[in-house]
Amino acid sequence: MTEDDVVRIVRLYIEALFPRVCPNCGRRFVSLRDYLEKTTHLASPILYDDITDSVPQNPIGPMSLANCTCGTTLTVSSSGIPAAQMIELLTWARTESHRRSISVRELLGHIRDRIDRQVLEGPEGEVRDVPP
Repeated sequence: MTEDDVVRIVRLYIEALFPRVCPNCGRRFVSLRDYLEKTTHLASPILYDDITDSVPQNPIGPMSLANCTCGTTLTVSSSGIPAAQMIELLTWARTESHRRSISVRELLGHIRDRIDRQVLEGPEGEVRDVPP
C-alpha cells in the first residue's frame, strides 16, 4: 500500500459521508468540499487506538474534528470502514510513521491535508492527486 492508495481510500470513504447536517444550527454540508469551505479543522486527527506495538483486531480508527460556523464541534470518523481495511490502513500508518520518524498523528494530519488540497483545488467530485 502506498500513500496515494491511502489518500484515495480515505477520500472516497469520507466523501460518501455527505451530505451532512450540523445538529445544532441545521447547516447542511452538501459535499466534502462544502464542509471544508464552511468549517475549521481542530488540530490533527485523533487516533485512540494504541498501535505502538501492533494494530488491534477491532480498531476504532481515526477521527477528525472541525468547528461549524455556529461553534459546534463536528466529527468525521472512520467507524464505517470495515475492520480488515482499517487494520491494513493502520498497519501502513504504523510502518510509515516509523519510517519517516514522525508520530502517527502527524502522519494522519499530512494525509488529511493532502485530501483537503485535492478536494479544494480540483473540480467538485473529481478525484485528482496533488503531490505531497
